[in-house]
Amino acid sequence: MPELAEVRVVCDALNKTIKNKKIVEIKIFKSKLFKEKSVQEFKEILTDKTILKVENKGKHIIIYLNENLVLLSHLRMEGKYRFYNKGEENFDTHLICTFHFKDGSYLNYLDSRMFGTFHLRNLQNYDKILPLSKVANEPKNVDINNLYEKIKKSTSSIKTKLLDQTLVSGIGNIYIDEALFLAKVHPETKANRISRDELKEIIDFSAEVMQKSYEYGGTTLFSYESMNSLEGKYQELLKVHNDKIKNCSICKSKIEKIKVNGRMSYFCPNCQKRK
Repeated sequence: MPELAEVRVVCDALNKTIKNKKIVEIKIFKSKLFKEKSVQEFKEILTDKTILKVENKGKHIIIYLNENLVLLSHLRMEGKYRFYNKGEENFDTHLICTFHFKDGSYLNYLDSRMFGTFHLRNLQNYDKILPLSKVANEPKNVDINNLYEKIKKSTSSIKTKLLDQTLVSGIGNIYIDEALFLAKVHPETKANRISRDELKEIIDFSAEVMQKSYEYGGTTLFSYESMNSLEGKYQELLKVHNDKIKNCSICKSKIEKIKVNGRMSYFCPNCQKRK
């Protein structure tokens, strides 16, 4: 699943390609991903709207339109955008919808798993109702004291807690493993055994790792692409979360894998001792 770094890269790509473009038609091929309104309503509302800018909140893509409208897009596991200029052919598979623009260019949304979602919202309240209303701050904006109060009595693993998007947004399986490695915290350590200082260190490392990944275009381990098959490069800098990494870069111990609450987790058993 694209995490915060990857979603930011996708937003940059969308801003470069579709900002200020006017939608003249939207073709919807799979209605399942369009939530709360009918396909016809989506088509009628989006037609003749202009895209003003694209931002994100956590893993959610926010497409601002004129007339105080907002289109929310979540890529989930396999969502991808691909942009084409006028006259360019495409051979995209798993096509969900196509946005056609006044200048003849168009944007395809693909999703082989069909887990992605689209919601239409008003600018006045788009962040006050689901799905955005429960999305927490990103790591760089987290109030550590407030977060610590929320997790200090939990017997869940610290990894599980920090993957909860209502507590911290944007952190996914790759970057939590990387942050826990840098903080020397075992992924199964219970949240109630993490000190405030340790929590701050984990959050700071999460922000640092994701910022660096963003600068490298994200992490492509399986199928992530920012747009038009452009893959990220940060996988080359990962410390633990990669099957290609056999030994710890610090102590040379063998990197181990376990499942934590159903998530495959990579760690160094020597550097990340159980507490």
